Amino acid sequence: MSRPSLSSSWCMSMMGLSRHGLMGELDFIAIRPRPCHLVLIQLFRPPSCIDNSQRLFAKALGELSRSWFTMDSSSISNQRSLKGHISRSMPGSRSNSPGAPSRRIQKLNSYLSKMAMNSTENLNRTSEPLSMPAPLFEPTRATSIRRWDGARRTTTNWDSIRRDPELWFPSGDCLVHFYAQGHSRRGASLRLSLAAIESSNCGPLLQKYSAKVNAESPSTASDHSSSSDQDYFNDLLPPAKHELFIPAPPGLSRDGSFRFHVTTRNFFAWMFEKPLVGERLGDSLLSLLDRMNDFRGDEDENMEDILAYLDSQEYTDFRRCPDHALAILQFAERHELLELWRDSFCHCAGMSDELQSSDEFEFLSRQTKALITRAHMEMDLRLEHAGRSLGTFLEDDLSGAYLGLTAVARVHLDHFRSFLHSFYVAKYGYWPPTRTDSSSVAFPKSTFKSMYFEFRNLYEYLVDPTSSSELQSNRPADGGICVFQNVTAFDKRRKYTSLPHPLPLLPEMPMHASRPNTVRKLFKNSHAMKMERRAAALAALSAATNRSDIRIMECSLVREYLRFEKSWTLQEKDESVSCSDARKVRWILIYAVLQTLISVTRAPPEVRDTEGVSYPLCCQIAGTPPWDEDGRKAAQKKLTLKQKLVAMGEEEMRKAKALQDERQPHNNNEDMPQTPPLRPSSSRVAFTTPFLEIKPDHAELF
Repeated sequence: MSRPSLSSSWCMSMMGLSRHGLMGELDFIAIRPRPCHLVLIQLFRPPSCIDNSQRLFAKALGELSRSWFTMDSSSISNQRSLKGHISRSMPGSRSNSPGAPSRRIQKLNSYLSKMAMNSTENLNRTSEPLSMPAPLFEPTRATSIRRWDGARRTTTNWDSIRRDPELWFPSGDCLVHFYAQGHSRRGASLRLSLAAIESSNCGPLLQKYSAKVNAESPSTASDHSSSSDQDYFNDLLPPAKHELFIPAPPGLSRDGSFRFHVTTRNFFAWMFEKPLVGERLGDSLLSLLDRMNDFRGDEDENMEDILAYLDSQEYTDFRRCPDHALAILQFAERHELLELWRDSFCHCAGMSDELQSSDEFEFLSRQTKALITRAHMEMDLRLEHAGRSLGTFLEDDLSGAYLGLTAVARVHLDHFRSFLHSFYVAKYGYWPPTRTDSSSVAFPKSTFKSMYFEFRNLYEYLVDPTSSSELQSNRPADGGICVFQNVTAFDKRRKYTSLPHPLPLLPEMPMHASRPNTVRKLFKNSHAMKMERRAAALAALSAATNRSDIRIMECSLVREYLRFEKSWTLQEKDESVSCSDARKVRWILIYAVLQTLISVTRAPPEVRDTEGVSYPLCCQIAGTPPWDEDGRKAAQKKLTLKQKLVAMGEEEMRKAKALQDERQPHNNNEDMPQTPPLRPSSSRVAFTTPFLEIKPDHAELF
């Protein structure tokens, strides 16, 4: 005789009532088909807010559940009596005689369907929500938890607090429970290696939460009997030998307990180098470090380990990732990590227009937000000025108002500027190039970067490596245009840091070519003399270069510059500009253009990842970070003269007292009055020793 089974409509009716809150608290349901068995785990408990008919139905369903808890083919008579009891308990039942099981199940199914529909209608009519005890981990809370994969640069939803597949190792011998021992049969959430935990210096954690696993441990049994996770976990795992029970501290709210367990999970994610989860990455990092201090103890070691973890998970790669940059900025600001703060700050300033879309932005301090806005606006203004200046190759910045040149030297400067204009017109088709934003005059970042490498190679081709930014270290001036004075004035005017080698290599003309004798003066207009002088000039110009570097010679601008210099030397008509002065004029423009390009392309030294970003990173870090008070601290260290005098007087009194204490044991005359110790007055210090003599010549030392 076949065993009757629950129909699909009956199961759907149960699920519908449970979903609408009419079945009471439902922690866990598992229906496992087995040979001649039907197992229902976790009976339903009707809530107090349902009406009599619903309570009657729930009571019958409870009896049905308890009677069908274990049933096989030998209990058919018990099944019939149970169904008869159910038919008698249901309102509107007409017959108590046993009939075909299928007909009674059909009636039960139809009744369940009607009750589900009526209960749904009553639920929609009522204005007061049904009060139900919430589970330990709310589904709404779990859906707000995200997982940050720094290597793949992705953010996904995460809901694995019950059991985390990333931290469930089949070979692990330690089960981690997110509750106190004996308070739940939910099973372990993590399965880890105890050796790995011990090697991570987690002594406080093991001492406080460790527990041995018994042979008949309920938690171990529940871990192997659960079938809800069979798709992910294997039931044939070897039994664990150790357990950790880590409950939330008492007094926390439901949300607080949930965050505590998420942070505990992140602690083991750090240990086994897995990505973090949480509501916000910045808050998860701060909570993780606090938990490391609780579970390990050594704060200095924890800081080093979490910084290494951030690098390994690539959370410190801020390129095109506002969440990473803002989260690390909060973390670095909380713990005053200067280099990490400036690295993330520069990326935040470059991505200022995208920060509003991140949930991390609203948790920044007001001062940091103001610093980001100021740095972004300053970068925009500097980029626009650089684009406007480079469009004319610094015609305004090197005008007669700032650069003192003779008329013929300025003509040569304009001639060299025309050469640069022709070079870039040939390269881009027009000059200045097309702007990325019609409202801005700044060049595209790729154009700035290309020009920077070209002018840097030209600078290295002509620079004097023995020169220095200190005037005393340079060789004496040879007359003519003073290069050092002009480039230094340009740097001060634009607030640039001077380059380490500010002077060029200058050509040295032979004596017979530079200073012709009387006979040569008589024939100075002859063609042979001009060709000899120009050949000597070309040789001198070629010698005054760093042409041995092959990398420099591969630059297209350097090669074109060689052609320009040769052409100008061979076609020179005005002898008022010597080869040396012409090199100086060209160098001043090359130096100024390179400094302008450095100001818009070079990021601060704290920024590590500069490649592969489209936004600028040339951020000014002066006045940052918000906790940096070096200037104020230095001012506080400069004590006034009066404060130093007081300090010196107190030191002398301490020495006098120490000397008196040393002599006191050797004094055998007990009736001799003791000299009272010297001590300063409450309002001022009385100086009784003649050692201190302040002279006007030494007053500045204080």
